[in-house]
Amino acid sequence: MTKQYPEYDIPKRSIKDRVLSQRPSALIIEGLLVLVAVVVTIGFLSPAVPVEDNSDAVIAELEAIIAAQEAALAEAAEAMAQAAEAAAMPQGFLSATAAKNMAWSSLTNEEYRSAIALYDMIIADGDGDIDTYFARGYAYSMIDEHGLAAQDYSVVLGEQPESLSALNNRCWALSEIGAFEAALADCNALMSLVPEADYPYLNRGIVYEKIGEMDAAMDDYVEWIKRKKNRVIRNDNLAWEGALELQMAEGLVYVLPFNASAGQDVVVSAISSQRDLDADPLVLILDPQGEPVAANDDTGEWWDSYVHFRAPVSGEYAVVLTHAGGSTEGRVEVSFELAGLFTQGNDSARFKSDAYRALMSGDYQTALENFRRALNINRNDAEAMNWLGVTYRYMGEYEASIIHIGMAMRLDESYSLPYLSRGITFEAMGDHEASAGDYYRYAMLNRSRTLFHAELEGDSTFELPMREGWVYSIPFDAKRGQTLDIDVSTVAPGFVDPLIILIGPEGQALTGDDDISRSEYDATISDYKVRASGEYTLVVSHAEGGANGTLNVDVSLVNPAPMSVPSYSGCSEGMGH
Repeated sequence: MTKQYPEYDIPKRSIKDRVLSQRPSALIIEGLLVLVAVVVTIGFLSPAVPVEDNSDAVIAELEAIIAAQEAALAEAAEAMAQAAEAAAMPQGFLSATAAKNMAWSSLTNEEYRSAIALYDMIIADGDGDIDTYFARGYAYSMIDEHGLAAQDYSVVLGEQPESLSALNNRCWALSEIGAFEAALADCNALMSLVPEADYPYLNRGIVYEKIGEMDAAMDDYVEWIKRKKNRVIRNDNLAWEGALELQMAEGLVYVLPFNASAGQDVVVSAISSQRDLDADPLVLILDPQGEPVAANDDTGEWWDSYVHFRAPVSGEYAVVLTHAGGSTEGRVEVSFELAGLFTQGNDSARFKSDAYRALMSGDYQTALENFRRALNINRNDAEAMNWLGVTYRYMGEYEASIIHIGMAMRLDESYSLPYLSRGITFEAMGDHEASAGDYYRYAMLNRSRTLFHAELEGDSTFELPMREGWVYSIPFDAKRGQTLDIDVSTVAPGFVDPLIILIGPEGQALTGDDDISRSEYDATISDYKVRASGEYTLVVSHAEGGANGTLNVDVSLVNPAPMSVPSYSGCSEGMGH
């Protein structure tokens, strides 16, 4: 499948040039158009001899008219077929304007060979201009005639040395014919002309990848992602499920972490699952230090990506998935596999990965066994200890869960996840203040920015943008006896796993919430009875499920119903004093 350019430009048409905008196979050029119109008109409008009560004659006349129409349509069809092969027409048969209109129609309807034939005729007649050469070069590239495309782009650059689109497209064409040094020169020239642009980095990265200079290619891919991204979504499910289907969009970047041991062979593929849209995935692998270790743009006939590498060290790696320049829309299936021998001391990552998968599939005993195996290798593995505690929580063994999560906190005081894990456990146990305290500690450890919201006045509904590490502080007044309801949900596009904590007038954490359920990530505090009047604070942040997007916040305070006091009508008869 021919790949489109990440960035290209076709000369815009004037209103006059848009007159002939149908497909070339439907065009009837000047003289032929008149001829067909005359024939069809004669067929329809030739007066028939009036007849009375002569049905046979009427039928015969109608048949004659139909035959004439069919003959005219046959001639029209032949004329249209001839129009599509305009190059075979005698020189000068078409005016330059008509030929350019037809060529443009062919180009925009992806009939590239027809467009090339017409552009050849225009150039042979001496009517070709810079736009003509550029458009023919583009058509050549679309049928993989990249050498001829490069020649046409060179004609354009001869007159317009700083044509960004011609430099960009010639870079691509030259790389396709193996002229890599010249391609790199074009990409570098493009960068010097538009240093703020993103697409030259993608193109140059692809050239570097073709010549095997992967370090340089990965540096350019990283720069492309930095400049192109407008939204980042972290999804931890790849490590547990092994495969995910993800929706691609312009500027969207997925980060998919997984664990691997040193020496393991890792295979990652990203395949378009909607061939009608055919997203163009770009895959980059980051090592545990966040440095790129492998990458791929295209593999095979389609635009799919495939990466195979051997993990240099043990730890958490990440698949970074985004799009290249071919197409930004569609769904992509990402999968990874781990294989190879393990060395003593490096099995921990494998055991934890197997344990995660077992935990998510509900096989709690297998999860426990594998987390314990990881801890047998490294007793100070706070991550394995935390998830061992989480597994106990899934099993309903809350005391064992609290003990093991607490041990993880002592093993690594800077490790924030145990506070979230223990907060969820306390919430499941009904200890809302202990839960809120842990949620607040988790939010503070993860905090990269604190944002102060204006004080709420009465019931309020509003939206908050959320990013990694953001924490909102939202004050409001409440009175003793009021009932408080808070609902926080994620708003598409993007996805946020909201975390909310209610702080009382004395600064104490009162209650909080992470998820409604395991499958519902929205957060809610329902029917909370306000015990003291004063200023409260709603803290809004995010948990581990997602941090980039927009949140909808709904805060409602309901006054208590007035007490019903029976009326007093004095003493009843018969009652003494």
